[in-house]
Amino acid sequence: MMNNQDLPKEDQLMDQAINENGDLKQNVQDAVASEGDQGDKPLEACNAGGEVEQQQEEGCVQDEQPIPTVESLQQQLEKVMQERDEYLSLAQRIQADFDNYRKRNKNAIAEAYDAATADVVKTFLPVLDNLERALDSAKESSSHEAIAKGVEMVVRQFKDVLKKLGVEEIDALGKAFDPELHEAVMRAEAEEGVEDNTVVEVFQKGYKYKDRVIRHSMVKVAVKQ
Repeated sequence: MMNNQDLPKEDQLMDQAINENGDLKQNVQDAVASEGDQGDKPLEACNAGGEVEQQQEEGCVQDEQPIPTVESLQQQLEKVMQERDEYLSLAQRIQADFDNYRKRNKNAIAEAYDAATADVVKTFLPVLDNLERALDSAKESSSHEAIAKGVEMVVRQFKDVLKKLGVEEIDALGKAFDPELHEAVMRAEAEEGVEDNTVVEVFQKGYKYKDRVIRHSMVKVAVKQ
């Protein structure tokens, strides 16, 4: 048989590394087996009795959780009460901010309403001026025609103001009765050629602002008997 010394140098080094690796592997296995024997106590050994301290040293009994002291519980209670006070203070500040917002919003709405009212009144002031001029002219003149023209001018100006404000007259005469726009105060038998439920007379004109009815038209409605 060929000895290790008879092999080439490269083969000798490889054989030495294999032997050293095998020795290292065996040492690791022995160490793991030794730890297992020391760490894993048989159940019979743990249950065999003995003092608690001894069993703890042998790894049979786990350490119990410490019981909280009165001081630690008092500290936890104080912390919780402090958090409660902080949340309560925060809620009170939010409530105060909301109350202030509601007051400001209420004041803003009132101011907007007052400003809109003032703008509308200002728009109608020229109409009032012309009415006063027509009245003065009627006192000085005996011509009914001049008075009528003055009144017509005022009416025309009044309608122009309403149109600029977005107010429109509700068209009712000859239209089908619509309870959303008209208010029937009288009924009459429908004449020949008149459809049932048709407005045949307007007693008082109605007006609307955009899609909102300001005043319904008071009308007479024709119905077939």
